[in-house]
Amino acid sequence: MLRHISSSLSILGCLLIFFLEVWVICITADNNNNNICKERSWCTQTHMTTEEGSSPMSAFVIGGTGLVGRKLVAELAQSHLFQRIVTVGRRPVPYDGPGKEKLEQHVVDFDKIDENKNLFADIDVGFNTMGTTRADAGSAENFVKIDHDIPLHVARLFKEANPSKPTHFCLLTSAGSSATSSFLYPRTKGLLEKHITELGFTHVSIFRPAMLFHDGEKREKPRMVEVVFGIIGKALNPLTGGRAGSGISTVAKAMTKVAEKGIGADASSQTTVDVYDNRQIIKLAEEQ
Repeated sequence: MLRHISSSLSILGCLLIFFLEVWVICITADNNNNNICKERSWCTQTHMTTEEGSSPMSAFVIGGTGLVGRKLVAELAQSHLFQRIVTVGRRPVPYDGPGKEKLEQHVVDFDKIDENKNLFADIDVGFNTMGTTRADAGSAENFVKIDHDIPLHVARLFKEANPSKPTHFCLLTSAGSSATSSFLYPRTKGLLEKHITELGFTHVSIFRPAMLFHDGEKREKPRMVEVVFGIIGKALNPLTGGRAGSGISTVAKAMTKVAEKGIGADASSQTTVDVYDNRQIIKLAEEQ
């Protein structure tokens, strides 16, 4: 009997610690959102507006086979403001819905991505939804390679392929991202943000959702952690003012809507950086 009580108390203790960690992330995320621009005097923050009569845009996506990436590709394909969507990855993105004729799918070896740098020429918007976990990557070194090194190198190729063309880079990271964090995951995400904003794009949009959960079509065999995060995120959002989590489809819609607004006619020589936290992501997705 005592053993069962002790076990139950241990589980409750772990859950309490987890909830406290989520709460800390929710609170500190608001404070971190403007750190990138505070650290760089040349950064400015603005909000783009859609130009009437603007010509259709083109985009590329890396990480398109991931949970958010698949939803993003679908959103872009169905957007009347995008006429060409280039997917770049280790395998094609499974999509057979409306606008599928806009897709140009390219299977590449990211270790030899320089051989395919022409794929990024004459593109308006780049999207990165690539990401993994340390456990799935197998080591800290591989995690950094997937979550930082590959996206940064692709972003650099995108910029080099369009030296005089206004360009917009949309980057998915995470709540709590910080280049000075003591922990691997938020530090890697924060360093990627920092390094991409230094490449000289016309505009950089950074999306920092908290916990991700399914809010639409689910996996045939969802992972337990996804189910748990979905329950926790949905339960905590009302208690945290929308800071606890975002649906996968919600994030994809928000990224698409920001990209649809275009770069604008007033593009300056300075990089414009916008950081969207969990609450702003939800608000963007709900806009009509």
